[in-house]
Amino acid sequence: MLFRAWFYFRTGYGLYLALPIGFASNAVILYKLGVADNKYLAPFFPSLTVFGIITLIAAAPVAILSGLYHMKRTGAFAADAAVQTESNPYVYRAVPGKEKEVMLPLMILTARGLAQVMDQLKTMTPEERSRFEEVLAKADMLLKGQSVGLTNQRSREKSPS
Repeated sequence: MLFRAWFYFRTGYGLYLALPIGFASNAVILYKLGVADNKYLAPFFPSLTVFGIITLIAAAPVAILSGLYHMKRTGAFAADAAVQTESNPYVYRAVPGKEKEVMLPLMILTARGLAQVMDQLKTMTPEERSRFEEVLAKADMLLKGQSVGLTNQRSREKSPS
Protein backbone atom coordinates (compact mmCIF):
# COMPACT_ATOMS: atom_id res chain seq x y z
CA MET A 1 0.00 0.00 0.00
CA LEU A 2 2.81 2.41 0.87
CA PHE A 3 4.69 1.70 -2.38
CA ARG A 4 1.49 2.12 -4.37
CA ALA A 5 0.90 5.51 -2.76
CA TRP A 6 4.53 6.46 -3.46
CA PHE A 7 4.09 5.50 -7.13
CA TYR A 8 0.90 7.59 -7.42
CA PHE A 9 2.61 10.53 -5.69
CA ARG A 10 5.61 10.44 -8.05
CA THR A 11 3.37 10.21 -11.11
CA GLY A 12 1.02 12.97 -10.00
CA TYR A 13 3.78 15.27 -8.83
CA GLY A 14 6.09 14.72 -11.80
CA LEU A 15 3.48 14.96 -14.54
CA TYR A 16 0.80 17.22 -13.16
CA LEU A 17 2.60 19.55 -10.76
CA ALA A 18 6.34 19.79 -11.42
CA LEU A 19 6.18 19.82 -15.22
CA PRO A 20 3.81 22.81 -15.62
CA ILE A 21 5.38 24.69 -12.70
CA GLY A 22 8.87 24.09 -14.13
CA PHE A 23 7.80 25.20 -17.60
CA ALA A 24 6.14 28.34 -16.25
CA SER A 25 9.07 29.27 -14.01
CA ASN A 26 11.55 28.81 -16.86
CA ALA A 27 9.41 30.96 -19.13
CA VAL A 28 9.18 33.73 -16.50
CA ILE A 29 12.93 33.66 -15.82
CA LEU A 30 13.84 33.61 -19.52
CA TYR A 31 11.44 36.46 -20.22
CA LYS A 32 12.67 38.64 -17.35
CA LEU A 33 16.39 37.99 -17.88
CA GLY A 34 16.56 37.64 -21.63
CA VAL A 35 13.66 39.48 -23.22
CA ALA A 36 12.05 42.18 -21.05
CA ASP A 37 15.05 44.53 -21.00
CA ASN A 38 16.47 43.54 -24.39
CA LYS A 39 15.89 46.33 -26.92
CA TYR A 40 16.01 43.86 -29.84
CA LEU A 41 13.65 41.18 -28.49
CA ALA A 42 11.21 43.30 -26.47
CA PRO A 43 9.30 44.55 -29.56
CA PHE A 44 8.59 40.93 -30.61
CA PHE A 45 7.42 39.92 -27.11
CA PRO A 46 5.53 42.89 -25.60
CA SER A 47 4.28 40.85 -22.63
CA LEU A 48 4.98 37.67 -20.70
CA THR A 49 1.74 36.19 -22.05
CA VAL A 50 2.84 36.58 -25.67
CA PHE A 51 6.26 35.19 -24.82
CA GLY A 52 4.67 32.21 -23.02
CA ILE A 53 2.34 31.39 -25.91
CA ILE A 54 5.13 31.62 -28.52
CA THR A 55 7.46 29.61 -26.29
CA LEU A 56 4.82 26.91 -25.88
CA ILE A 57 4.17 26.82 -29.63
CA ALA A 58 7.89 26.49 -30.33
CA ALA A 59 8.71 24.12 -27.45
CA ALA A 60 5.94 21.57 -28.10
CA PRO A 61 7.22 20.35 -31.50
CA VAL A 62 10.83 20.33 -30.23
CA ALA A 63 9.80 18.27 -27.20
CA ILE A 64 7.76 15.87 -29.36
CA LEU A 65 10.61 15.39 -31.83
CA SER A 66 13.20 14.89 -29.09
CA GLY A 67 10.89 12.38 -27.38
CA LEU A 68 10.43 10.55 -30.66
CA TYR A 69 14.19 10.53 -31.19
CA HIS A 70 14.65 9.17 -27.65
CA MET A 71 12.17 6.36 -28.28
CA LYS A 72 13.28 5.36 -31.78
CA ARG A 73 16.93 6.30 -32.24
CA THR A 74 18.72 5.90 -28.92
CA GLY A 75 19.47 2.90 -26.78
CA ALA A 76 18.17 4.68 -23.68
CA PHE A 77 14.54 3.68 -24.15
CA ALA A 78 15.43 0.08 -25.00
CA ALA A 79 17.57 -0.15 -21.87
CA ASP A 80 14.80 1.36 -19.77
CA ALA A 81 12.24 -1.06 -21.20
CA ALA A 82 14.59 -4.01 -20.58
CA VAL A 83 15.07 -3.03 -16.93
CA GLN A 84 11.31 -2.52 -16.48
CA THR A 85 10.59 -5.91 -18.02
CA GLU A 86 13.20 -7.69 -15.91
CA SER A 87 11.93 -6.09 -12.70
CA ASN A 88 8.24 -6.76 -13.44
CA PRO A 89 7.26 -9.89 -11.48
CA TYR A 90 4.35 -10.65 -13.80
CA VAL A 91 6.64 -11.22 -16.75
CA TYR A 92 7.94 -14.37 -15.05
CA ARG A 93 4.88 -15.34 -12.97
CA ALA A 94 1.25 -16.03 -13.67
CA VAL A 95 -0.87 -12.91 -13.27
CA PRO A 96 -3.32 -13.32 -10.39
CA GLY A 97 -6.94 -13.59 -11.42
CA LYS A 98 -8.20 -15.03 -14.67
CA GLU A 99 -4.76 -16.05 -15.97
CA LYS A 100 -3.86 -18.03 -12.86
CA GLU A 101 -7.35 -19.31 -12.09
CA VAL A 102 -8.69 -20.07 -15.57
CA MET A 103 -6.35 -19.62 -18.52
CA LEU A 104 -3.29 -21.47 -17.26
CA PRO A 105 -5.21 -24.49 -15.86
CA LEU A 106 -7.22 -24.66 -19.09
CA MET A 107 -4.04 -24.67 -21.18
CA ILE A 108 -2.55 -27.41 -18.99
CA LEU A 109 -5.68 -29.57 -19.32
CA THR A 110 -5.74 -29.01 -23.07
CA ALA A 111 -2.06 -29.93 -23.39
CA ARG A 112 -2.50 -33.09 -21.30
CA GLY A 113 -5.51 -34.11 -23.38
CA LEU A 114 -3.54 -33.55 -26.57
CA ALA A 115 -0.67 -35.60 -25.15
CA GLN A 116 -3.05 -38.47 -24.41
CA VAL A 117 -4.34 -38.40 -27.98
CA MET A 118 -0.77 -38.35 -29.32
CA ASP A 119 0.12 -41.28 -27.03
CA GLN A 120 -2.82 -43.30 -28.31
CA LEU A 121 -1.83 -42.56 -31.89
CA LYS A 122 1.85 -43.29 -31.06
CA THR A 123 2.96 -40.02 -32.68
CA MET A 124 4.96 -38.47 -29.82
CA THR A 125 8.71 -39.06 -29.84
CA PRO A 126 10.69 -39.46 -26.59
CA GLU A 127 12.28 -36.03 -27.18
CA GLU A 128 8.86 -34.45 -27.61
CA ARG A 129 7.64 -36.24 -24.48
CA SER A 130 10.63 -34.90 -22.52
CA ARG A 131 10.08 -31.34 -23.75
CA PHE A 132 6.37 -31.63 -23.03
CA GLU A 133 7.07 -32.70 -19.44
CA GLU A 134 9.52 -29.79 -18.98
CA VAL A 135 6.91 -27.29 -20.14
CA LEU A 136 4.21 -28.82 -17.94
CA ALA A 137 6.57 -28.68 -14.95
CA LYS A 138 7.06 -24.95 -15.60
CA ALA A 139 3.30 -24.47 -15.90
CA ASP A 140 2.83 -26.23 -12.55
CA MET A 141 5.46 -23.91 -11.05
CA LEU A 142 3.48 -20.91 -12.31
CA LEU A 143 0.29 -22.26 -10.75
CA LYS A 144 2.11 -22.59 -7.41
CA GLY A 145 3.13 -18.92 -7.60
CA GLN A 146 6.78 -19.56 -8.43
CA SER A 147 8.65 -17.77 -11.20
CA VAL A 148 10.01 -19.20 -14.42
CA GLY A 149 12.40 -17.82 -17.01
CA LEU A 150 15.09 -15.21 -16.51
CA THR A 151 14.52 -14.44 -12.82
CA ASN A 152 14.32 -18.14 -12.01
CA GLN A 153 17.64 -18.75 -13.80
CA ARG A 154 19.23 -15.85 -11.91
CA SER A 155 18.10 -17.19 -8.55
CA ARG A 156 19.56 -20.62 -9.38
CA GLU A 157 22.86 -19.02 -10.44
CA LYS A 158 23.09 -17.02 -7.21
CA SER A 159 22.20 -19.88 -4.86
CA PRO A 160 25.23 -21.67 -3.38
CA SER A 161 25.58 -25.24 -4.58
